Formats: sequence, structure tokens, C-alpha cells
Amino acid sequence: QLAPQQCEGESLSFTDSARETSPTPLVSSREMVLNLVTGGLGTGMLSLPWAMAGASIVVGVGTILAVTAVNLWTIAILVEAAEKYQAFDLAAVLGHLPGRLGKGMQIFTNSMVWVALFGSLISYIIGMCDCAQPFIQGTFLEQRLVIAGVSTLIVLPLCFLDQKYLSFSSGAAVLVNMYLMAVVFSVFASKAVDGKLPGSCTFGVTTGSVTMMSTMMQCVIIQMCVLPMYKELEDRSPKKFSRLILVAFLVLALLFAAISTAGYLAFGSSVDNDLLKQLPHSVPGNAARVGMFLVLAAVYPIMMIAMIAPIKNMEVHSFGSEPGASWRKQTTVTSATLGLIVASYLVAWKVEDLGLVNVVDGAICVGVFTSLAPGLVGLFLLDKPRIAMYTLLAVGLGMSCAGLVFTDNKYEDLWTGCILPKNTTQSHVLLVE
Repeated sequence: QLAPQQCEGESLSFTDSARETSPTPLVSSREMVLNLVTGGLGTGMLSLPWAMAGASIVVGVGTILAVTAVNLWTIAILVEAAEKYQAFDLAAVLGHLPGRLGKGMQIFTNSMVWVALFGSLISYIIGMCDCAQPFIQGTFLEQRLVIAGVSTLIVLPLCFLDQKYLSFSSGAAVLVNMYLMAVVFSVFASKAVDGKLPGSCTFGVTTGSVTMMSTMMQCVIIQMCVLPMYKELEDRSPKKFSRLILVAFLVLALLFAAISTAGYLAFGSSVDNDLLKQLPHSVPGNAARVGMFLVLAAVYPIMMIAMIAPIKNMEVHSFGSEPGASWRKQTTVTSATLGLIVASYLVAWKVEDLGLVNVVDGAICVGVFTSLAPGLVGLFLLDKPRIAMYTLLAVGLGMSCAGLVFTDNKYEDLWTGCILPKNTTQSHVLLVE
């Protein structure tokens, strides 16, 4: 996600001492909606047209709506539990589960938060490489080892800046993403007017639908961040927050449906899993790449802050006695930061497929944050209908496993299973190719 500030601190706490104790300014309803919308404008959105190319337009839009609805439901479960137990981070809520289940789920969920956030770090480096590619062709920089290294060196010093110097990134992310959408819509409109739209499938059923589900989940799963956000809401109540997140998610669903459909129709079944690669090599297209490169570079360290927060929030005495405890704590923080930066570089060097990273990240998230955590909370803490919770657990974990298996959009298979092709002549040409 491109607005992970709300994930910092509480949602990644490993101990009670890691929780924030200083007062936090309350957030108005309007600000909350904007924060929630910004949280969905991440690298996952860049893979949505590619995912739709393997799912068809009707199934793709239907998946967007279904995923949005399921996440609204599961977030409501977690928020209700947070208010009931006055526990405003996911780990604290899960700590109220009975017996060893509570402690085990705390450890497991916090570990999965790290995995999900690390996936985001990788996707940012991959995205930066893709943004830079058109500008470095024909130079030594186009080697993956080099451009991934340069991108990493750019974010390295930013990871040691105070967060206040990066606060502009949320607003910039919204502006850049809106501009990116405008460029895609412009390409679609231009090709539509000229009658040059490639073939597309209106309705079909293939395993690409699973990939669409995982990609969309990566876009909207904010369960690990939502409870600290809820805590900061002015005059908070579960009912009020449900209304606000409904508005935000409806906006996101509309934006996702629009850009995935326009991107698929404009670039066809062979659309890249990173929309940035598909943009025209023109002034508007290159401006979008430059803007996204800068935004990804600015957001990367904010995500890093969220990952390092549990170590920073630990008491000094956890690192031994003075003198030397403070130095050991700072050394641990610095070493962990450098280690994560190097690890994300190494993965982004070897893995160039943004779609793969988004699908795997989304599949993991649906199993843990959309299924397991809210399912157990509903069963043990809120006395929700057992059949509904068991269904959520079974379906969610099943889709998570399927998402880890079906990681490609399989757009070639869609033409075989396409029931309502938009253009049969062009579809046949694409199938032959």
C-alpha cells in the first residue's frame, strides 16, 4: 500500500511496552475517508489490468466488488472486537483469544505482517526499476543488477530520515495515481476513437479468476492497519467507522474497476503485469513514470519505519544494562534496517515480475488478515454465527492456497473459455498468436 503510516507502532507491537503512550490528534471523518482511499492506491493497482486480462471484464469487475464486500465485512468484525475489548491493534485483539491460541495468533499474525510489508518493499523496488527502464535503455544501467542497486541506493538514506520529512508522500501518491489513471483513460479513448482497440473477452471462466482475486486482495487488505486508524477517529464508534469505510471502499472499487477495464481494453490480453511498462513513450507517459518513481522512493522508507517500529519501541533495558544498552539498541535498529534494504534489493534483482509479487502477497494476506484473524475473532470473541465464521475460514484459507498455486493470469486460456468475446476476429488473431 502507498499509505502505510497508520501501520506504524501499534499494529506491529510484539509486547505491551511497544504501544504508543503519547496522545494522538484525532482524525475527522473526511480525513479518515481520504486516508482509507490513499491506502488502496498502491502497486497492486498496477497489476489489475493484467489480472483482468486473465479473468474477463465481467468476472474481473465482479471480483473487485466481491473482494471489496468481503473486506468490508471482515473489517467490521475486527472493529467491533476492538471497541468491545478496547484493544486497538490487531495483535492486541487476537491476544484475547482463549488459552494458547491468543498468544500463538499474536506471534503468527505479527510475523505475517512483516512478510506482507516485506513484499511491499520488494514491489516498490521492482516498480522503481520499471519506471526507470525507458530512460536507461542502451546504457549499462539497464542491467537488472545495476538499476535495482541504484534504486536501492536512492531509498537507503531516506530510510534514516525522520518521518515528518516524508509526510508529503500520501498527497503526492494520490495526485500521481490520479494522473496515471488519466493517462490510461487517454490511451483508451484515443484507440477507441481510431478503432484500434485490441481484442478482449467480456465474459469467461478460467483459473485467471483466482489471480484476479489475489491481486485485488493485495489492493484493499488493510486489516493489519485499520484498528490504529479506528482508534484515532473523532467520536469513534463501529457504526460510524463502517459508514466511512463503506464510502472509501466504494470509491476504491470504482477506481479499480475503471482502471483495470480501461487498461485491459486499451492494451489487450498481452498487457504487462506492471501498467507502468505499458504506458506510451511520450511526455505524458514518461511524466507518469517519473512521478511514480519519486512516490515509490518516498513511500519505501515509511514502510520500513512500520517494520522497524517494534524494535524502536522496545525498552532500552531489553538490550542489557547501561552503559551500552542505548548503543546496542540503535545498532540493532540500524542493522535491521540495512538488512531489510539489502534483502529487498536481492529479491528485486532476481524477481522482475511485479504481478507475481502482488499475487503472492495478496494470497498470503487473504488467508491471514481476511480469513483467519476475523474468523477466529468472530467465533471466540463476538459470538458471530458459527456457520458464517466457519465458511469464512474455509473459503478464505482455500482461496489463499489457490492463490499461491495459480500465480499467472493465463490469458491464453481465457480465449478458449471465453463465452462472450468483445471482438471475435481480433480474439481469433490473439489466440493464434
